[in-house]
Amino acid sequence: MAILKHIHKLKKFKYKNGSSIFFCTLPDCHYKIEATLALGKESLCNQCNEAFLMNEYTCRLLRPHCNNCGRKEVKTNDGQKFYINKRSAGVLKELAASDVSNLRDRLDKLVEDEEI
Repeated sequence: MAILKHIHKLKKFKYKNGSSIFFCTLPDCHYKIEATLALGKESLCNQCNEAFLMNEYTCRLLRPHCNNCGRKEVKTNDGQKFYINKRSAGVLKELAASDVSNLRDRLDKLVEDEEI
């Protein structure tokens, strides 16, 4: 039987008794490790497939992902919250630019009102 050498792509499975393990989701790989022992192990991100080291946060996730992936909470001008993928930095830049331009417009209007 050939030994496969690759970085594992982990997914968590929780047993009814409360214990949990990570297992590799790649084909023909039967790797399993206790969730508590996965800290510091190298894994593939479940979103972008880049290698990263498991930390305390990612060990709690069902499908661990790197720090560059995941969700980011964003608030709109109305105070509404929504989540976007951290990798979509273009969206964040557009939101920031629109908020800045909106703030500039309001400040310019205030300055014009004071001058009158």
